[in-house]
Amino acid sequence: MALVILPRFFARPVGLPLLSIRSRPVRTVLRWQIIATGVIALAAALIVGSGGAISAVLGGLINVVAGVVYFAIASMGRLHTAGDTIRRLIRAESSKIMVIVGLTWLALTQYKGIEFVPFFIAFAIAALLPGVAFMVRDEEGPQIR
Repeated sequence: MALVILPRFFARPVGLPLLSIRSRPVRTVLRWQIIATGVIALAAALIVGSGGAISAVLGGLINVVAGVVYFAIASMGRLHTAGDTIRRLIRAESSKIMVIVGLTWLALTQYKGIEFVPFFIAFAIAALLPGVAFMVRDEEGPQIR
């Protein structure tokens, strides 16, 4: 069995799927992005049809995948100086931007039935949701029994 080193925000508890995100703010943001994408896709399906739903899912999932890439790169290894932290965050952000550009290009060129309004609404809302991660506490508060 090979040893696999994963970024810190990934954990592999026994009995759970291959990768489980251990950071509560990251889990919360990804959950909100997926829920928002689903709600927009449902609304688009009712208003525009199945093409709108598929477009909304593509738009939202671009930011979900980009967020996972960002968090994975940002949490790799130990940081010893402030300069290390800045370099890591710049690397994570530039990787996220490359993923967004690449997946957007792929979606727009490969899916011929794209509906631009649901696509960009889902894209924009999913892009704005990581900003609320600062409101989510990483550890649980005191337990009242």
